[in-house]
Amino acid sequence: MLRTTIWIRKGDIKVIQQQNKLINNWTLFLFIGLILTIFRLFISISTEIYFGESIKGHSYQWISALIWLTILFKILRSPEILYGYNVLHQKINENKNNTLVLNDIWKKSTNIELNNEQHLVLKEKIDSNIIDYIKEIESISLKYELFRNSKLTISDLANSLKIPKSHLSYLFKYHSTISFSEYKKVIRIHDAINQIEQNYLKNNTLDSLSKKVGFTSYNPFFTSFKEIAGVSPLEYFKMNKVDFEQ
Repeated sequence: MLRTTIWIRKGDIKVIQQQNKLINNWTLFLFIGLILTIFRLFISISTEIYFGESIKGHSYQWISALIWLTILFKILRSPEILYGYNVLHQKINENKNNTLVLNDIWKKSTNIELNNEQHLVLKEKIDSNIIDYIKEIESISLKYELFRNSKLTISDLANSLKIPKSHLSYLFKYHSTISFSEYKKVIRIHDAINQIEQNYLKNNTLDSLSKKVGFTSYNPFFTSFKEIAGVSPLEYFKMNKVDFEQ
């Protein structure tokens, strides 16, 4: 159960990855503690049976085993314990409008070997401005408005940035770890997280949220949210609900 529901949860946001690692460590720690307590109980019982006499206090170790078991199940069944770390909320807020939020997406190195002549020409034109291009893309992306258009194309983005489409296509091909299509999903999920934190779901549905940020329907929104954030939209809302309402 731990392996399938918690330990292997994926997330592109670094804070989510760190949170998952922390959950992994703590559940292992508690599980080991529980096993050791039960092991001690069995030793106590075996000793009593073998010698036919009571070992002071040791026969009541089953109480501590039950306590450990209760704590473990409490943690596994409580979203506020599993997911509600204040650091998650704080880090997302700190990074929300910071270009470092998407830092893992970009490959800033210019040492790329090309065989295509057209791409070689583009490389000469673009390489000296790679960082500026990335900053411009992130700046317009994190305003979210443009990406709420479900029919947004790379041409639309190029027109908004006032740069040639070929430059943008080159950048996503050689200087991005994901395609433009995947990039749109990442930005829209960041937008959705921002909307949830602004308490959008207090008076609106998840389906409404999915369409607001640019998805055509709820199913791809749900899948993308869980893939990128590591939890479902509803789980994210529940684990931070108290913070959002403050």
